[in-house]
Amino acid sequence: MKINDMLKMYIDKRHQYETKIQKDLLKIEESVIDIVEVGDYFSVKNEDILITIKAVKYENNKHIAIYTNNNPEEIIFSNLTLTEHPDLILWIIQNDELIKEGFKEVLINAVRNGENIINTLKALKVNYE
Repeated sequence: MKINDMLKMYIDKRHQYETKIQKDLLKIEESVIDIVEVGDYFSVKNEDILITIKAVKYENNKHIAIYTNNNPEEIIFSNLTLTEHPDLILWIIQNDELIKEGFKEVLINAVRNGENIINTLKALKVNYE
């Protein structure tokens, strides 16, 4: 196999992998977008890094953003790039259930603080009747 062929194969595989990751991140975002309000956030500690996941408004749409104490700039899920944040992307994909549960906890806490319980329970898909 020639070097050019090997490079082309590597680039193709890399592109497929990045496409899959983008789909995974969008799937996670779609799974929580209905139960969060802009400004909702929660944090988790992963070894020495504090990771904060937050609902933000970006280009007039609600999105999920993430940042760490090492990198305080919010990064929209769909803007994460493999080359810049490989460990963070892997962590998000491996912990998608934790992210969903985290936002559900935010909603439950909102109920405890006297917000509209019916809308919260509807968003959690709890049979409130």
